[in-house]
Amino acid sequence: MKKIFILVITALVGSLNAFSQINVGASMGVNFSYLIGDDRIEDATKRIGMCPGIHVAFPLVYESFLEVSALYSQQGVMIKKDYQERNFHIKYRENRNIDFMIIPITWKQQFGDFYTKVGPYVGIALAAERSWKCDSISPDSAKRISGKEASFVNDLRQYDVGANFGLGYQTSISGGMDLFVGVDYRIGFFSIEDKNKKQINNKKLRNQVFSFSAGIYFVKNRRSKTYRHHR
Repeated sequence: MKKIFILVITALVGSLNAFSQINVGASMGVNFSYLIGDDRIEDATKRIGMCPGIHVAFPLVYESFLEVSALYSQQGVMIKKDYQERNFHIKYRENRNIDFMIIPITWKQQFGDFYTKVGPYVGIALAAERSWKCDSISPDSAKRISGKEASFVNDLRQYDVGANFGLGYQTSISGGMDLFVGVDYRIGFFSIEDKNKKQINNKKLRNQVFSFSAGIYFVKNRRSKTYRHHR
């Protein structure tokens, strides 16, 4: 699956040669991801992961762009349990990490140095891993048990489809380069689990991700009408 991610990035970058007005950018971001739905996992909290990506913006009219991105998105949840059992304090931590290649296709509208984005996204499951550790602590001793489960990506739905919303700030830092910072919200339409599998206890769970990112855009032909009110 990671080969697919590399192929998509190569195709996006390669398309720049065919269109003289296309702008290309790169970013690094951080995700705060959850799994939501009718069967929420007990004691689950957010997973914090990385979200690097590349972006290609096709200028349209009046500071409007069609933006296509390719993101490597670390998602999933963390499960935390703390409880007393006899004279032991039990601390249980479990990571359910599910990584996706996310391809948002959004309408990006500039308002001076600010912008909004809205559109669909398609995701492909690349990797899935479950690991855990359990600490048993008493006044006289401490013990840790830990483990890791083999990849269960094939037990999941292999794709994700949803909506992407974003807003941010983008400003020129040189004649052909922009700096941007932004926040995106993505929500999936389908359960991540294959209905024929039971890897995550047969629950109906959808992706929900808040992503904060910063990066640069290499801007071509800033004198175009697309930038008529911009810088």
